[in-house]
Amino acid sequence: RGEDVSKGGAVFLNEEMELVDLREKPKPGEPTSPWYNAGIYAFCPSIFDFTAKLKPSPRGEYELTDAIRALAQSGKKVKALELTGGWADVRDPEILARLNRA
Repeated sequence: RGEDVSKGGAVFLNEEMELVDLREKPKPGEPTSPWYNAGIYAFCPSIFDFTAKLKPSPRGEYELTDAIRALAQSGKKVKALELTGGWADVRDPEILARLNRA
């Protein structure tokens, strides 16, 4: 769980911890979620049916989250696990520097 999911992905789950939606870097005003996408995955080979159909995003990247969302929306179960303990988003150089000083 994270307080600010705007730098990563907002994960929307049902009561069974199954993926309903996944939004990469939600903008202000877009729906958000307390669940943060930590980017740790384990998939069955069927994910490749969906990654093969990816098109570049407006940022020019192939977004794995688009394939994950499509997999879930196709009726396949995509389960989430809650990770406990400390974590940090080390994509932010300021946070990485602070962690290196700790």
